[in-house]
Amino acid sequence: MAGQLAHLARVAEWEHVQVRVIPVESPWHTGLAGPFVLGRLPDGTELAYLDNQLRGQVVTDPLDVASLGRRWESVTGEAFPRRRSIELIREVATTWT
Repeated sequence: MAGQLAHLARVAEWEHVQVRVIPVESPWHTGLAGPFVLGRLPDGTELAYLDNQLRGQVVTDPLDVASLGRRWESVTGEAFPRRRSIELIREVATTWT
């Protein structure tokens, strides 16, 4: 687990990656309904990727992508800022042996 968290912290430093940690004190939040990734292709096309225990799903419908974009905005309102999130991930990584 320490190695995975360290890797996550390194990847979160990349300019095009945003990892945000929601404080444990926060109530249930829409971002906890499942992981998703938002992306933009070089031609400007926006898409999303959803993952669950059975398979992943690429979402291209603009209304669905926009809905997930609103969820991301909501998550960022509850989450620690990017830099603090990375620091917390590194801090937690040190607790695993």
